[in-house]
Amino acid sequence: MLLTRPRMQSDRFARAFADRFGTGFQVVTAPIMEIALFDTPIPLTGVGGLVFTSENGVAGFAKVSDRRDLPAYCVGDRTAQAARMAGLTARSAAGTAEDLVTAIAADPPDGGLLHLRGEHARGDVSATLAAKGLAAMERVVYAQRALSLPEEVFAAVAQAPLTLLPLFSPRSAVLVSYQLAGRSGRLALVTMSPAVTEAWAGPEPIALHEAERPDAAAMMDGLGALIGGLTVP
Repeated sequence: MLLTRPRMQSDRFARAFADRFGTGFQVVTAPIMEIALFDTPIPLTGVGGLVFTSENGVAGFAKVSDRRDLPAYCVGDRTAQAARMAGLTARSAAGTAEDLVTAIAADPPDGGLLHLRGEHARGDVSATLAAKGLAAMERVVYAQRALSLPEEVFAAVAQAPLTLLPLFSPRSAVLVSYQLAGRSGRLALVTMSPAVTEAWAGPEPIALHEAERPDAAAMMDGLGALIGGLTVP
């Protein structure tokens, strides 16, 4: 299995994978991006609630602000957990960005909303909130810097009878696609969403499973479906 998320998330997923499927799989971790948190202070005048669509957004906010009195509206449980660990009162939409917008619109805070996000993001949460009549802004608090896969990764993929490749974001799908283009190897993909599936432009996989929900548990279920249904030569 090839894991290309940033190191912390990849290591956590690898541990969960081993707990569920055992240690008989070779797991190669090669981050395709690194997260760089910005140091710029965040103006919070008029802000009544924080909006997070990733753990990295939480980390970016916590790095430059000591405010912990604002409610945090989070896309999923993992992001909400990160917000709580940072000292914020968090609620989870337990779903997609669309679910998050719906949840906020149903019970908005007093004051404006501030979406803390990375340089590369799919969709425009703040604009969608504004379209629903809510005062919403956004702030980029981290960069997702592309990394090159090392040559030993290409060799491992070429030599393996099968490589499981979970992809968690459209950007990672694009970056991995580009670097694996023209390389040999048998790939089986698990994608977190239709947007991730659409972004894949790399070698044709022998199998592709799209997660039923955009979370790590559903991605793990997808890997289980592939493991149970594929024949390795």
